[in-house]
Amino acid sequence: MKETYLSRDFRETAAQCFPSQAKELNAFFDARLSVLLAENADASKEKQYHLKRQILPGIAAYETLQRVMPKEEALQTVHGYVEELARTSHKQLAAPLHIPGLYRLVPGVFVKSTRSVFGQAAGFDSKELQVGNGIWRVDMMKCPYHDTCVAYGCPELCCCFCDSDDISYTGLHPKLIWHRTKTLGRGDARCDFCMKIMK
Repeated sequence: MKETYLSRDFRETAAQCFPSQAKELNAFFDARLSVLLAENADASKEKQYHLKRQILPGIAAYETLQRVMPKEEALQTVHGYVEELARTSHKQLAAPLHIPGLYRLVPGVFVKSTRSVFGQAAGFDSKELQVGNGIWRVDMMKCPYHDTCVAYGCPELCCCFCDSDDISYTGLHPKLIWHRTKTLGRGDARCDFCMKIMK
């Protein structure tokens, strides 16, 4: 499997912080990721996108790091990887919104991406509460990030991915409001997503 940002960042941590054990840690990570991929090989193509890009490398890195550091430190290390990508995403998303009026398209873009990338085929289950008139409001009732982390005994890891949404989408433009009070990953019954244009 090609490298993901998570596997790349994990290898960097291994090389910099644990040089004498780096080879062994990389081998453990690769073996664990292979098992995880094999166990999820029958997942849909849409779900595989999320599993291969983030979820499974995240689990493999988290488990491997716990061999050389306390659990909480391992969690914070993986959180750092996800956070760094989210900060980059925020910059990339915010940059074109300097074009006058372009921010108005954002809620509509969220509607389309939720239906395609974050749809039922990928293991999500969303209820559209309001889509249109400058508002995207969705309740996510089921999420493969949460379900997979729970299945592998690391529900706390899901918070890394929940937090990345808030980092990526908060403050993209002065007239866009990102709002969320609940997430499955933080123990709530649903994720209440909202992106709207300030009236």
